[in-house]
Amino acid sequence: MKTFFQREEDIVRCNRCGFCEEVCPTFRATGEEFSLARGRNRLMRKCMEKEFDLFKEPEINHHIYSCLLCGACEVACPSSVITTTLVRAARAEITKQKGNPFPVRMGLHGVLGNQRTLSLGSKAIRFYQRSGARWLARHSGFLGLLGSLGKAEGILPDIPAKTLRDRLPSVLKKPQRTRHKVAYFAGCFMNNFFPDVAEATLRNLQHNDIEVVVPKSACCGVPHEAYGEVEMQKKLAKQNLDFFSKHQVEAIITDCASCAHGLHSYAELLEDDPKYGPIAAKFSKMVKDPSQYLVEVGFKKEMGPVNARVSYHDPCHAVRGIKVSAEPREILKSIPGLKFVEMNEANWCCGGAGSYNVTHYDLSQKILARKMGNFKATGAELLATSCPACLMQLGHGLDVHKIDAKAIHVMQLLDMAYQNKGARSKVG
Repeated sequence: MKTFFQREEDIVRCNRCGFCEEVCPTFRATGEEFSLARGRNRLMRKCMEKEFDLFKEPEINHHIYSCLLCGACEVACPSSVITTTLVRAARAEITKQKGNPFPVRMGLHGVLGNQRTLSLGSKAIRFYQRSGARWLARHSGFLGLLGSLGKAEGILPDIPAKTLRDRLPSVLKKPQRTRHKVAYFAGCFMNNFFPDVAEATLRNLQHNDIEVVVPKSACCGVPHEAYGEVEMQKKLAKQNLDFFSKHQVEAIITDCASCAHGLHSYAELLEDDPKYGPIAAKFSKMVKDPSQYLVEVGFKKEMGPVNARVSYHDPCHAVRGIKVSAEPREILKSIPGLKFVEMNEANWCCGGAGSYNVTHYDLSQKILARKMGNFKATGAELLATSCPACLMQLGHGLDVHKIDAKAIHVMQLLDMAYQNKGARSKVG
């Protein structure tokens, strides 16, 4: 892979035409020139040409790290400038030279780098949420001392008592008639924060005569990629390849769009590795979103009704990362009683972007407000998506903007329809 300073040929393709202005969420929220691809590319080019110092200019760092990495600018760019790749390369160079702040390193290496530590951390959050500590923190003014982190405290969902892996013995069942066999990637968020969604995904696959195995897994590496921790990202990728290569399956399924993007990128990440390069190339081709896979192999259409209006939000890593957009909509439209209403700018970033809604809370909320306005105009009761980070951000937005609706994963609605076969249902 090229380093940042080897990518001058890529960045000079930006002709400053301004097409990125219309689609960039951060620019639309701030109106600042350096908050869109054209401006960021200009700053990075000056760093490549040594006119600016990438490592000593706080303002340049600010604009590089305020990018959502949503990829909307790349789709709109007539010159096909790979802005998100350039931004990631710049972050990797900064991390290599200066390292990340201690809290970020702790999160990436100490928590996300170790699944056992992450599970313990999620249990600690659950204790905080249920012990009265949350009430005390919110009413004592303590959260105000934490800055952006304190503002973002309400984004986390209620942590369940059991992780997905705790529940697997009662969830995994071999279908009587097996048509296909897949491996499920239990991502950090799905395992610890959204096991109900993961359960729904597993049931949907099994209902469609698909045998599922759930190998041991590490973090997909997307958070590490976003903060320029390339070596840690590679380490995690190799761990996952070792875990999954032990199983003979036809697809790797993940109901987290960010994980899907991360796993899919292993081919490029490890292309120069003589041992893991060929394994990664094969692995990445097998990575599928569950909606995508079910549409490909054919899913059962015998369902019960889910009587509600629903709209769909495209996660950035799905619509522009792994190119999945039509399939979730096809599944939603196939559910009896579910009226699908397309919202304006459905494929615009919601402002979640991993930890962006923590590190850039105020800007994140401006971006989210635009999404909430578009959703409210649909009159829908359900806001569906296919990424846990988006689920958290959208759920937070519905609460903050006092919209009487529910954020829900596509797989939960399909599971509900299968379970409602022969019954009448309305989502409460």
